[in-house]
Amino acid sequence: MSEMTNNNHHEAESHDDENETYSNKDNLKKPITSLLGLIINDLVHNQKISLLLLVLIIISAGAVLVTTQQVRKQLFEREQLLLEQDVLESEWRNLVIEENVLADPKRVEDKARNQLGMTNVTPQNETVIVIKNNVIRSNPVKNNVKNSNGLKNQ
Repeated sequence: MSEMTNNNHHEAESHDDENETYSNKDNLKKPITSLLGLIINDLVHNQKISLLLLVLIIISAGAVLVTTQQVRKQLFEREQLLLEQDVLESEWRNLVIEENVLADPKRVEDKARNQLGMTNVTPQNETVIVIKNNVIRSNPVKNNVKNSNGLKNQ
């Protein structure tokens, strides 16, 4: 007889378990057949805070991914700019060296004598122009000085 009571007891438990697999709404007596359905049903009806936290975690993970992508892109751009800066600095150094070579006083004097036919200033070919009160006047040093009309003084 004790076996019969045990069997009745197990049958009652299994009957209760069957009732638990139905949704909580009385007007909808659809059985929830999958574990995923049970989990979703429990989350929606009983664990709203947990569901909200889950959504926030997913949004946060997406934001981390986007931020990581942007940081990597900016680091790549920074590296490219640093490489470009190195190239420009090297070019700048080369230009400064070239400027120093081209501005060498001996080289400038040689170019002036050979290509332009210039000579050193001597008292015989020196011309002094004095500007006073917006009027150009010439101070004759020798016979080679121009007056305010642009004519040579004799």
